[in-house]
Amino acid sequence: GETRTRYIRCIKPNSHKAPRIMEHLSTVDQLRCAGVVAAVTISRSAFPNRLEHEQVLDRFSALLKGYKSEASVGGGDDLTLQADVDRLLSKLLPIPFNDDGTQAKVPFVSGKTRTYFRAGSLEHLENERVKAFGVYATVIQSWVREYQARSTYAKWKQSSINVQARFRSHIARKRYNKVRAACIAIQCWTRRLEAQAELKRLRENYKATLIQTHWRMAVAMVSLKRSREASVKIQAQLRGAIQRPIFRKELAEAIEEAKLENQLKSLQRKLEEAEAKRIDAEKKAEVAAEQKAKEVIVYKEAPAAAAKEEEEPKPAEEEKKVEPPPPQAGQLTEQQQILMDESGKMLEYLRKEVFKLRGQNTQMKADFDLLKENNQRLMDANASAGASFAALNQHAKQLNKTNTKLMTELEKYKKATHKLNLAHVEAKEELRMKNETYVAEVQSRLQYQGTLRGIINMVQERCRDVRLVEDILAMYDDCEASNIDGNSADMMSEYSATPGRQSASQIQNQQRTPDSASNKSGAAGVFKSFFGGGY
Repeated sequence: GETRTRYIRCIKPNSHKAPRIMEHLSTVDQLRCAGVVAAVTISRSAFPNRLEHEQVLDRFSALLKGYKSEASVGGGDDLTLQADVDRLLSKLLPIPFNDDGTQAKVPFVSGKTRTYFRAGSLEHLENERVKAFGVYATVIQSWVREYQARSTYAKWKQSSINVQARFRSHIARKRYNKVRAACIAIQCWTRRLEAQAELKRLRENYKATLIQTHWRMAVAMVSLKRSREASVKIQAQLRGAIQRPIFRKELAEAIEEAKLENQLKSLQRKLEEAEAKRIDAEKKAEVAAEQKAKEVIVYKEAPAAAAKEEEEPKPAEEEKKVEPPPPQAGQLTEQQQILMDESGKMLEYLRKEVFKLRGQNTQMKADFDLLKENNQRLMDANASAGASFAALNQHAKQLNKTNTKLMTELEKYKKATHKLNLAHVEAKEELRMKNETYVAEVQSRLQYQGTLRGIINMVQERCRDVRLVEDILAMYDDCEASNIDGNSADMMSEYSATPGRQSASQIQNQQRTPDSASNKSGAAGVFKSFFGGGY
């Protein structure tokens, strides 16, 4: 694949190896020796400024009116961006002409991903950009000032309208308050006269009604006590008859429910709803019975209300008389007879209501039997569902146990897989590092061997001293032997198979003399002086 070369230059800030100390002369010398200063100087002399194509379009496309980039439409590849930059900068930076009429150097050059500017070109574009931004800022400021002026005018206009509205409202309210005060005064006098007449009439009616009320209350209290005692007894008997079978049924259900275990929740909910409906039906029956009892009480008060209505026109007749006549003994006897008749009617009404309540009780018993049958059916269905639920629950427990075992094994396998992956990654990384180290060593060895072969060939071609050549070949053999001892068998075979090595050994065997071993140290000095002399 495509690669990018990166050069890393390490600079020592000081010679003492101490932190936070910078020796400028030493640092500058290192940069100069590394070629950084020369590279910067060369870069500054030709194209000192450079920008990405996207940055050029982003910063300077606003300087050309009506300019539209094709990169946004065509996909934005490198060729499209380069064409857009050339088209934009050729209009913004035209090629100047010299005094003699010749064309000057191009102020910019577009590369594959960057644009390079000559000295002064980027500063010219930046100045034009600042000027354009100044014009745009002036336009924006004018719009802002216009908006502020319009807002201020609208506020003043609305304030003046509010002031006028409040003043007119004050005048209208003042006029309305005067008219209202006059109307209230007239209404007050009119209502006062009507209230006085109504108060007088109410006082007369109140006194007459108070006398009638006390008498009727005394008679009604006696009848109420008797009716209440009778209705309490009837209600007690009826409630006892209704509640006893309910209690027995609930007791049996409680005992039966205590024996059942692990029943299905949905069926229990349905059973509870059916039981609630049955209880609601019984409660409705009780409420109906209570309402009938209340109707009995209301019927008892009805004759008293009728007598009250018959006696209501009497106060008008009594108002005509100055003083009512005192009650006589004959009148009291007639009132007692009327009370006796009303008591007889009330007892007859109570008998009829008792017969009605008995019929309703019979109907309620039939309904209760029907609810009992339905409840028995639901209980049977619940029992069958409970049995099936128990089987399903047992099967679910077995499945849960199997699932738990599988999950445990899966977790173990996951952990083992994770460990294997980590070991694989570590081994792969270690192998990659070893491979890189091996490649670097092989390259260095090959470079070293090539250098040595070049030296041996140069010595063989240009040197006429046979003893010096033999000493150099002996040194070459020693270097090869030391390198072979420190490498593996593959590197040994690779180095031993090189043609330069074979030629050197052949030459050594052909040109070596018996007295070469005694002159090795002298040959090494000659070799150093030979290469140190600049040959």
